[in-house]
Amino acid sequence: MADPLHSIAKQVFDQHGPRLSVSDIAARAGVSRSTVYQRLGSKADILRLFNPDDGAAPADIEDRIMAAILKAALHSGVRAATIEAIARRAGVGPATIYRRYGDKDGLLRRFIARHAPVTGIRALPLGKGPVRAQLRALIGFLLTYMHDNRDIVRLIQNGSAEDRAYLRALREADQSTSRRIAAFFEAQQRAGTISAEIPAPLLAANLAGMLYAHTLFEPTAAAIDPQTGADAILRMFDAVIIEETP
Repeated sequence: MADPLHSIAKQVFDQHGPRLSVSDIAARAGVSRSTVYQRLGSKADILRLFNPDDGAAPADIEDRIMAAILKAALHSGVRAATIEAIARRAGVGPATIYRRYGDKDGLLRRFIARHAPVTGIRALPLGKGPVRAQLRALIGFLLTYMHDNRDIVRLIQNGSAEDRAYLRALREADQSTSRRIAAFFEAQQRAGTISAEIPAPLLAANLAGMLYAHTLFEPTAAAIDPQTGADAILRMFDAVIIEETP
């Protein structure tokens, strides 16, 4: 839910326009001026909130905010990272974040949507051609993604159980990478191209473990490039791949 102070500030802006003051908003809301500064920013931030002009391209501002989320979360954890701390790291006012995303949950949903690898998975040629080539494409994409986004992977892997549960609650069901991988194995098992002896969710979990090992465990992560690693992981699945008939 959006900060109710935002609605009160809008009422004051509608009444006074650019002549509004932080004191006007504090008096209307029954809070201190410092609370207004903490939650909405300065008068300039508040005016930008209702008359947007951040002085930078919108895409650039979002890039800074997204990078700031990661830094703040790595520093203090996802749940403990505040909008004020994120705004400071991004070089914007808290009001800018409230205006764009509504609240912290909305901000994190946008972060997940931007960084979840499912969009890339959807673009892969899965379901077409030899199963070995499909699996190689999936492994290669995921390993490259995880190498390129190690800080995000570390945040998810090393974060507290509470932080992981919080992120899962915010993530849309169709953004789950593990579900996408399991669905791939299930489809191949139905097609008879991968053995059904091992359940698809367990195959997905085994693949995830290998991906984490190649991405995060030193010296493995530093010594093996993603494509070489993908070929090595693929060979580990030879036992479950059923050779296609020419």
